Amino acid sequence: MYNYFKNISEKNSCRFEGVCSIHPSVSALYSVLLSEVREISFYLVKLKEFGMTNNSAMAFCIEALSIFLINTSFNQENYLNFLIKLYLTKKEIKQKYLSYCSENEFPCEIINTNFEINEKTTISQIIKHAQSIQTIKQKNEDKNKHNLFELITIFARLCAISVVKAKKLDESFSRYDFEILRFFALTNSYSIRCEKIIRRINEFSLIAKEIIFNSDNILQKRYGQKQDAIIKISPKKGHGILVSGDDPDELEALLVLLEEIKPKEKINVYTNGPLILAHFYPYFKNNPYLKGHLGSDNAQYDFSVFPGSILITKNFIQKIDSLYRGEIFSNKLISFSKVFDIKNGNYTPVIESALQLEGFNSDEENKSLNISYDKEKIENIVENFSDERIVLIAGDLAKNFEFEAYKDVKIINFNCPLENGILFKSIEKLKQKGVKITLFFSWCNLSNLFVLLALLSEGIELNIASCPYPLINPHAIEALKENFGVNII
Repeated sequence: MYNYFKNISEKNSCRFEGVCSIHPSVSALYSVLLSEVREISFYLVKLKEFGMTNNSAMAFCIEALSIFLINTSFNQENYLNFLIKLYLTKKEIKQKYLSYCSENEFPCEIINTNFEINEKTTISQIIKHAQSIQTIKQKNEDKNKHNLFELITIFARLCAISVVKAKKLDESFSRYDFEILRFFALTNSYSIRCEKIIRRINEFSLIAKEIIFNSDNILQKRYGQKQDAIIKISPKKGHGILVSGDDPDELEALLVLLEEIKPKEKINVYTNGPLILAHFYPYFKNNPYLKGHLGSDNAQYDFSVFPGSILITKNFIQKIDSLYRGEIFSNKLISFSKVFDIKNGNYTPVIESALQLEGFNSDEENKSLNISYDKEKIENIVENFSDERIVLIAGDLAKNFEFEAYKDVKIINFNCPLENGILFKSIEKLKQKGVKITLFFSWCNLSNLFVLLALLSEGIELNIASCPYPLINPHAIEALKENFGVNII
């Protein structure tokens, strides 16, 4: 089971075809996108201080923060259109701020980038602008502050991903938009002291913890309480659709459409990557079209061998530059080149493509994963715990990990998939008892990194496996180690 949750963190597959690296030009283009969001956030915070709120601009910025641009084969037209929209939003918000200052004779603080973005702007011009932004940063930031700003950036992005996903099921999650943008706006200030940045990161971790907890509750409210699961990991005969990413609502929409259409020929749907979690919810467990989970921790390989159509959901985050295209569909804001975009939530083309493709010719060996929860057992251990120290493990630790220092310490292993609610409640209860807590995340993916960041203010010893660069850059890792005592294992 562990292997299915390592996702992009397994080093061998991560390095295959350069999956661990981001091309400098792509990194530069993404930095400009972030720069626009950073400036808009600055002006939105200023307007909020004057009692003025622009909910649509905030929502758009949160959408932008949720984007991970790591593939060289991205759709450049998508990118340019999105960037132009950001630029126009910035101009509008900035003008409102300047007008208010002028009308009230109030001194304005502004950010001057002096770079106009329009339909004639080229990719090379944007890359050149990115280089100038980087030069300014290097002149104004000390190393530790730069590292902390990078940590704030990844933290805000992870929150944005969770909020965007939750909004699709509950629009009330927009209440977190401003808090995320106010946090991200800190990265505009070169004069802010590192001590204040660290304090704000600790404060924001409480908001992140609330987002995680409420997001989990929303999913269980919609799809039922998580249960033990027997997950089939072998394909069945028939046409196939592979759904990869981190968006159960898109899987739901596809399954609903299949039930409405009722294709004459058999179509089997399989999850890939983080969507394995869908199989623990009763709603998905009982669906006749969802047959199991296929794939490794390397989507690039999984996609290349799947004989059906593939749906990449909005929050899919892996590098797939070397894929053969033709049967892949995408719902991402900035999609991949030569991949079919999903229009207006219509998944009919995905189904039609699956029916045209060969699919699996026969049933393969019947293999499955039998996953059970130890919720009551864990709760009983925590309730009756009386020792001074405890070790909590999210996932299996590698056999060669040096665990000698904890040989006399009680260990609780939170089996995959990690139940955040159980973890948070366990930590709270153990802290009330005065227990010294050590927590290990034995693999690094989006979910685990987000949970770790949400626990920064808890005062517990945190350890996490080495993270791949597309997920978090070395500067943010350095900030975790130097300022928050997080150990990288």
